[in-house]
Amino acid sequence: MTLLIDGYNLLHASGILGRGRGPGGLERSRLALLNFVAESLPAEMLARTTVVFDAAHAPPGMPRTLMHRGVCVRFAANHDDADSLIEELIRANSAPRQLLVVSSDHRLHRAARRRRAEAIDSELWYA
Repeated sequence: MTLLIDGYNLLHASGILGRGRGPGGLERSRLALLNFVAESLPAEMLARTTVVFDAAHAPPGMPRTLMHRGVCVRFAANHDDADSLIEELIRANSAPRQLLVVSSDHRLHRAARRRRAEAIDSELWYA
């Protein structure tokens, strides 16, 4: 299975964002979320997992695509928001029936269903 995660959506659903107040707080929260994802998945899933964040909150000078502990991390540069990039990734996926989209955004649930992919709310996946 391939996993596609709406990063800020999961960050809010998990409550991790609340721990990252003050200067650098959002970056620390993102890192905590990525560490949680990397530690929660079996090793063989890491290379098939992508977490997408809105580019508006990307750290200055950070590449728009990077790897974190085997997980692909993308910032939605040149897109209106992370949802637009996630929809593009859903459309481009060559095996959508093996794709799981993690987001509470029902726009993304509809995009997944159109390709016969699965979708799950962030709160449920986090639990």
